[in-house]
Amino acid sequence: MPTREILTFQFGHYSNFIGTHWWNIQEAGFEYNPSLPSEIDHDVLFREGLTPQGRVTYTPRLLLVDLKGSLRTLTQEGELYDSHENASEVTTQWQDGKVELKEQEKEFKNEFQNDLMTEKPEVVMKKKYNLESEVKVWSDYLYPRLHPRSVNIVDEYEHCNPETPFDSFSLGSELWKYSFEDNFVDKIRNYLEECDCLQGFHMLTDCTNAFAGLSATCLEYLHDEFEHKSVLVFPSIPAYFPDNDFETAKEQVYSIMNDSVRVINTLLSFNKYVSFSSLFAPLCASQNGWRQPGIPREFYHTNFNHKLPYHSGAILASALDTATLKYRLKASNMSLGDLSCDLTSNGRKAVVASLCLPFSFNADADFIECLDLWDGPLYKSLSPRCSIGTERVVQHLTLRGIEEARLKKPPNKAGKQRDMPAYQCKTIKDMLEFYLGCTTYASINSVATVAKGMPTKNPFPTFFDEWINADGNVHWTPRAENMRVDSVPVLAGFHSSTDIGAMFESLHSEAAKLKITRFHQFALERDEYEESLNDLLSFKENYEDNYLI
Repeated sequence: MPTREILTFQFGHYSNFIGTHWWNIQEAGFEYNPSLPSEIDHDVLFREGLTPQGRVTYTPRLLLVDLKGSLRTLTQEGELYDSHENASEVTTQWQDGKVELKEQEKEFKNEFQNDLMTEKPEVVMKKKYNLESEVKVWSDYLYPRLHPRSVNIVDEYEHCNPETPFDSFSLGSELWKYSFEDNFVDKIRNYLEECDCLQGFHMLTDCTNAFAGLSATCLEYLHDEFEHKSVLVFPSIPAYFPDNDFETAKEQVYSIMNDSVRVINTLLSFNKYVSFSSLFAPLCASQNGWRQPGIPREFYHTNFNHKLPYHSGAILASALDTATLKYRLKASNMSLGDLSCDLTSNGRKAVVASLCLPFSFNADADFIECLDLWDGPLYKSLSPRCSIGTERVVQHLTLRGIEEARLKKPPNKAGKQRDMPAYQCKTIKDMLEFYLGCTTYASINSVATVAKGMPTKNPFPTFFDEWINADGNVHWTPRAENMRVDSVPVLAGFHSSTDIGAMFESLHSEAAKLKITRFHQFALERDEYEESLNDLLSFKENYEDNYLI
């Protein structure tokens, strides 16, 4: 069976925080023991290649975009193929004394990145690091090595430079048309020429700044050139914006203006995703998303700091890596296109992403007992201002980290378990689908399962509480202080329901309050903005037919 490849795009600094965790999780899950082959087909998202020296490489099939100054110690060419010259060794044709050579101040690698170059992987995976205080940009905790075509830098704009903010949808779309498209499209084609059976694209993108316009214009190109390939878009919103912590009246005005710009970017980008994506799932680790991200979401036995993109990015990456396993398993017949078709009936292209991290499972429990005693919903929404609902839902879920041996007790030891209807289920998959059928009304539930949990070794954040042991299960005695959690059970999925309409109604309500003529950076007329508002309302109507699943 040919590999069903997917090319991944990452547009924007926060999306690269999420994407870095996603690639780290995948690489940490590689199996090198031929007697224990992985259930996951890593060739879907990774590619094999050769360095100029003939060394075999295995790198993400990835094109990421960020601003100048966002890489710190990572070179744009990456390290596997690095041929970056030392500035002190560069020769010029100018006469001596006629030119002065100045070097930019050198960035130094943190302990984790240094150890990647000098220590064995098993040492790096177990060592204790202080990444919460050391991570400044996403490359500070990047584990895989990247292909030289993967990293693409927008030199016209500088990371965290308030003098030239890359902050509006219009800036991003104009950048694509006038200086970015040609070189980037060549790289897309280079990747696709290597594929045997391309099934589509992942696009992880910031939707609150100018990367919304850049990604939307790229999406339009993909739609025109590869119309029959599926594109799953993940618009991402940080769980926290530093300007929301204002202290003075001037800072408050600045924050309100920035929030308004972010709302407009989100509105314009969502309309493009509706038109040109196959499916899109907005992501935010806080509850509100726009105007201000709001209260951070809470997960069992997890204490993440929503102000750190290193933490909130790990939350969202956990959901992406788990939910997308449905079409990345070796034994799966599902494709990205199949997922899109199942979830987008009646024009409902937007779905809710969900997560349960970790899936709270007692070390001495059986799965049947765990579900029977579960209080509340199994999973939490990761999409802003949107619940999942329990009626007329189409949902695809993946549960990883619970072995079939823990399904239920054998008949001679089952006791009261034998009286439960769920005791007739033969697999974890069947029992979870049975549970979903009992707790949702008139819904379509599809479940995939993976025996191994999600790896949480370095550089994954250490935000699990002391009751989660190294194996990811809940224990009655606290975990030793120097013990790291190696893996955890995770449940994640995508859901389509009428409740999603509330998300678009909320966005429309916020965007309609704004007068676009006050925001000159968008280069939009009032009629164009009104049309965008009306388009969003029209799309919302797809979620109002309650008789439809």
